[in-house]
Amino acid sequence: MKKKILLLLLLQITIFNIYAQVEITLNEPLKIIATDKVNSTIKKGTTLFVHGVFYNYNDGYPIISVKAKNTDGIESNFETKKIGSFEFYEIDNIQKTWDKHSLISGTYANIATKGFQYDKRNELNNDAIDYINILSNNNLFFDDEYLEDYLYALVNKIHAGILKDQRPGNIYIKIEKNTEPNARALPNGCIIVTTGLLSTIQSEDELVGILAHEIAHFALDHHVLNYNQELDRKKRADFWSTFATVVAASADVYLSINGKNPVPGLLTATTAIAASTFSEEIVTKLGAKYNQVQEIESDKAAEDILSILKYNKAGLSAALQRIKAYCILTGNFLALSGTGSHPSLDSRINHKELAGKMDLFTQSDFLKKVSLINSYNANIELWTFSHHMAAEELATRNINNGIATESDYIVKAVVKRRLSNSRESNEEVLNLLNKAKALQVIPIITLYKEEGITYIRLGKMIEAKKSFETYLNLLLDLQKKRELSDNISNFYNEIEWTKKMIFKVGNL
Repeated sequence: MKKKILLLLLLQITIFNIYAQVEITLNEPLKIIATDKVNSTIKKGTTLFVHGVFYNYNDGYPIISVKAKNTDGIESNFETKKIGSFEFYEIDNIQKTWDKHSLISGTYANIATKGFQYDKRNELNNDAIDYINILSNNNLFFDDEYLEDYLYALVNKIHAGILKDQRPGNIYIKIEKNTEPNARALPNGCIIVTTGLLSTIQSEDELVGILAHEIAHFALDHHVLNYNQELDRKKRADFWSTFATVVAASADVYLSINGKNPVPGLLTATTAIAASTFSEEIVTKLGAKYNQVQEIESDKAAEDILSILKYNKAGLSAALQRIKAYCILTGNFLALSGTGSHPSLDSRINHKELAGKMDLFTQSDFLKKVSLINSYNANIELWTFSHHMAAEELATRNINNGIATESDYIVKAVVKRRLSNSRESNEEVLNLLNKAKALQVIPIITLYKEEGITYIRLGKMIEAKKSFETYLNLLLDLQKKRELSDNISNFYNEIEWTKKMIFKVGNL
């Protein structure tokens, strides 16, 4: 019997030592005070200073402990699982904030137990790179160096950019062309935010809250923890080859944000593959299928980061409130129900007092920074999804902030014409189109098409015919110059349609 016990004990110690155990040392000690009795030497009210996390043995069994000292400088260690019996004090900088949450969440304890697991991190890194390359190869990233620079400035406030405990990875930003408001952290530190998210929120407080939440998933090692729990991982090459095929097949038609003269109504690559770029299978593969506890951990870390940076600590909840409103407006019931990869939005909006006070999170300077994103999303919301109210709201933001281009006025005009049909409303449509015509920032020839349709509404057939003739001449001119932003068949269809309209209005 004694031999069996000894063998089991040796087996436990051997298994424990398979991992490359690591001692974590904090850059600065963290002050904590016990809220309850922890052990015979640490009683309620005891003040300690945490210096790190390490492993040791107690009666032959491995124990993960917090390395701490009392106010007299005497070592006073305790098991990491007892960290919940303490409150943190004087957390006055970013690094201390991240150390605090890495202790609370068990991130440091997991590293001390299992080591850095470089082999698994390497596989996750390669998965993240494959994912990014597939999106990039299909032109799914929104390129705006000014906006990216703004995001990096915010990220630099939130986190140092690299992990200071020998874990690999660095934080960087990508903007995905996708009207759904979403953000995600990849296991290599890449933070992807969608154009839809940047258009849904309206303040820097909200953006910092979202970025801090996603960075928390990376900093707290959620991807590696989820990887360790996943038993059935598909072969990398087969998985990403299949994913690339799905994305490429969906991206045959692409409406570029920089397209000079897009013909409205075409399905864009972003909308066609929105579901596949972060499907349940992709989420699992990248270790990003977070559980409720991990979401709450990231939310709490984000709230602390907002406070330490002197932002409104309700910024994340405000962003989630806006995302909820968008989902209601566009009918995204999956996000509302919480049956997808995230819990329900309601369960994560901690500041219920935000109701009726969202104007506190509307900042003109922020809206100006994301104006090009707003224009891009407004076009997709209108021409692809017919989300009229969402499209008009985005266009109106740019108009009210004095930073609208032609496309914003056209979107607002078309929505107004679709949702009303009085002489006054149709005259207002023409007024909006004339404002677009006067700008001469990025001339859009479809303006004359919309003008012609509106003149028909008003019974002004001579004016309608002139608008369509102008539109046709511009189309033919583009044909000669080969400046076609859409595929050739759709372009010829547009020419044929315009010729027919010229004939029809001349006989009405």
